[in-house]
Amino acid sequence: MKKIFFLIFLTSSFVSHSQTLQELYDKLINKDKPVENRVHFKEVMTEIVTLNSTSNEMWKGGSSKTALYVKLPLGTVKWYYRVTLMDVRQNYFYNPNESLFSLISNDHPLFVNNQTSLGINFYIINDYAKNDFYADRNFSRYTDYENEKTRGFNGICNLTYNNLMICLKNYNLKDGLKAIVEVVAYGNY
Repeated sequence: MKKIFFLIFLTSSFVSHSQTLQELYDKLINKDKPVENRVHFKEVMTEIVTLNSTSNEMWKGGSSKTALYVKLPLGTVKWYYRVTLMDVRQNYFYNPNESLFSLISNDHPLFVNNQTSLGINFYIINDYAKNDFYADRNFSRYTDYENEKTRGFNGICNLTYNNLMICLKNYNLKDGLKAIVEVVAYGNY
């Protein structure tokens, strides 16, 4: 009786796991075949940052600069960015269907809804230049993507290093600003 019970137990466990074994076998056999990647958009960043005026930075200890890491997913080919400016006291937000991700993934025209006439300096750097940027020393930057004394805008960057940063600097002596910074990656994921 014990032998029959053991035989039934062994057979039932093998039958119930046969599907799993078949799946494992298929994965092992097909492991060398390339997996088809599809091109997608991925939302990487939506940040709202405050940039104090340069006088506030000097007298009250605020900061007229910010540096944000751009954490691109593996497989990124290029990435899109949009910077929207507003007065420091405003709380403007894009509707979900107006976000950079929504506009790009639905193939809608890109726009920037600036809420102020003031501008900023925009740079893309590697993180090793961050300390020089904050200390107002000469710093290394990718000049193809530099945009100084500009109001909000959008752009495309082909750099895909893992240590990239977006830097913003408010050069206005009197007025602070807020900025919405959005980044969307495009690649094989």
